[in-house]
Amino acid sequence: MAMAKHAGVELEPEDWQVHGYDIPLLADVQPAGRFLGERFHRAGGVPAIMRELLDAGKLDGDCPTVTGRSMAENLEGRGPATARSSALWRTAEGAGGLPRPEGQSLRLRHHEDLGHLAGIPRALPERAGPRGHLRGRAVVFDGSEDYHRRINDPALGIDERTILVIRGAGPLGWPGSAEVVNMQPPDHLLKRGITSLPTIGDGRQSGTADSPSILNASPESAAGGGLAFLRTGDVIRIDLTQGRCDMLVEAAEIERRKADGIPPVPADATPWQRIYRRTVTQLSDGAVIDGAADFRGIAETPPRHNH
Repeated sequence: MAMAKHAGVELEPEDWQVHGYDIPLLADVQPAGRFLGERFHRAGGVPAIMRELLDAGKLDGDCPTVTGRSMAENLEGRGPATARSSALWRTAEGAGGLPRPEGQSLRLRHHEDLGHLAGIPRALPERAGPRGHLRGRAVVFDGSEDYHRRINDPALGIDERTILVIRGAGPLGWPGSAEVVNMQPPDHLLKRGITSLPTIGDGRQSGTADSPSILNASPESAAGGGLAFLRTGDVIRIDLTQGRCDMLVEAAEIERRKADGIPPVPADATPWQRIYRRTVTQLSDGAVIDGAADFRGIAETPPRHNH
């Protein structure tokens, strides 16, 4: 979303659903799959993926590139033969044979409470069952420090039906957004072999996370989004068939909680953080400085001579 803003391309969150949901998981790479990135590189890497998508009609081969050649010309001799000779790859037609074919991202909506959520439901279909529904009791953390401090607190009552939630991790709350939605279950569940729980957050997540994850909740908690009014013990319902994620809380109770205000976040640590917080947009809009896209052509005009 941020790159689209700065490139002058009109892109909305819904576009990921329209153009990306039916793209299958083509490379069996960790953490969604079995193999390391090094093997992915040696087997053809990104060009092999692009060639497979080109052959499947999912890329515009006439698109010009920085090499001066078209995308299709760049990908000549780059893909299928190498890719199909490796256990790491699947073709677009045969991607269902992957260990985790449900690699698509799904954009989740809400009725008015949780905000826009960009979902990565990697293992959610398994937990949601054949009807695509999942309910769980929320345990809410305010920032990563709170999570690390309390995740093993027995009083939280975390079990295999819990949904872990972290807020205060977005562009305003952190500030800058952070890859801290990488939450693991408490130790007592790990010892039982339960290595992941569904997670929700208004921040980002690094590639090392393997929990079924719902990320980039927007508006974030610090901007008054729905996560600000979620409480530990609330029930969250995830409906993958309808693309919804809702907290099952009475409207009157939500209004009462709104009167309490939004959870506090760390104070500005530098003048630049203050400037950033006053001007940054939400993750659904790219988390860019508001108005920055107006200066896309700045390099075309030489600066004024200042001596």
